[in-house]
Amino acid sequence: MTEENKYTPLKGIKVIDWTQVQSGPSCTQLLAWLGADVIKIERTGTGTGDPTRNELLDIKDSWSLYYLQLNANKKSLTVNIKTDEGKKIMYDLIKKADVFVENIAPGSAERNGLGWEKLHEMNPKFIYASLKGFNEGSRFENVKAF
Repeated sequence: MTEENKYTPLKGIKVIDWTQVQSGPSCTQLLAWLGADVIKIERTGTGTGDPTRNELLDIKDSWSLYYLQLNANKKSLTVNIKTDEGKKIMYDLIKKADVFVENIAPGSAERNGLGWEKLHEMNPKFIYASLKGFNEGSRFENVKAF
């Protein structure tokens, strides 16, 4: 093993990161540290992408240190998943991915055509990780939590 990849056990693993704020980005950050190729998908239409891009701005008109802390070593792509073109981009990425991670609001992935059933049909070998604050069946299962 060469020195370059000696400490990157996930080298060659492609992760599609459809997460925001805290739990999802910190999870995919660990995967990136371990050598995975992480592609962070950020929303369009709001002008912000991940909401943390505009939080804790220590220097005016600069980068959010909070955002950078959780998203270093990732590639970033802005996609409007509500359009046919955006869905095609996501589906093309997913077909080539090893892992898909989402922590979007409960039910949102399914409503946007990015639920487990649909994506597993496209890529039966990949891992689908869904980070939610509360489990199915809980009285809080529809509550957003990061």
